[in-house]
Amino acid sequence: MGKKIGLALGGGGARGVAHLGVWLRLKELGIPVHCVAGTSIGSIAGAIIAAGRVEETLAWCDEPDWKKIPPLMLETKLSTKAISSGARIEKLLGELIGKTDFAGLEMPFAAVATDLNTSEAVVMRSGDLVSAVRASMSIPGVFRPVEREGRVLVDGQLVAPVPVAACRQMGADVVIAVDINPPTGLGGAKPFEKINIVDVLMGTLMIFNSEMTRRSFEEDKPEVVIRPDVGEIMALDFRNANRIIDIGRASVGDDLKSTLADLTKD
Repeated sequence: MGKKIGLALGGGGARGVAHLGVWLRLKELGIPVHCVAGTSIGSIAGAIIAAGRVEETLAWCDEPDWKKIPPLMLETKLSTKAISSGARIEKLLGELIGKTDFAGLEMPFAAVATDLNTSEAVVMRSGDLVSAVRASMSIPGVFRPVEREGRVLVDGQLVAPVPVAACRQMGADVVIAVDINPPTGLGGAKPFEKINIVDVLMGTLMIFNSEMTRRSFEEDKPEVVIRPDVGEIMALDFRNANRIIDIGRASVGDDLKSTLADLTKD
């Protein structure tokens, strides 16, 4: 048997829609993926892929902004632990993923979060699926942390911006890492007067994660790294979903299949 291929999907806000484009291109090339792990927006994309719900999500991306954007916006009711309780985004996650438990997925999947009390990476592979994804994408200060199995969980980007190790834990011999967090902060040049608290938090997190990703790749280097050209995409700009998907698709070269064929030989 050939070696198993794992797909590690990193965090980075709206840029993570590019993960779906990468996945579509991998399918076009006939590249088999045996497991997927995701952090933050990567966990959302990973769960959608593992649940076989990509087509449904592409239909959501096609919706007009007036219908698509409101569920992503911050709630008017503040949480004592964050700007948003995350209730609206959790409802949307349930609709997009369409599964309630890891056991119902079509391929092995792991969502990675950070234990706020211990700073440990928490790799979730069983139980309630939506709460695991919600935990993985709980940007500190923006979304309320998730309490799960006695742990207080926040965004996995703090410890595993691109979850290569989680893929290896699931048995991947060759890991394709998709890094959507280039060192450009928010993306583009947003004027001072238009920057809000969420921009500050997201931009800071992205700069931090870029350095974390560089260091983590030095410690556990993935066999293949794909970097979609999403540096100009604003962290919360889901209005350009279809363009971001196209960028993800374009980031996968025709030669990847032959490269992986060499890497997966016994």
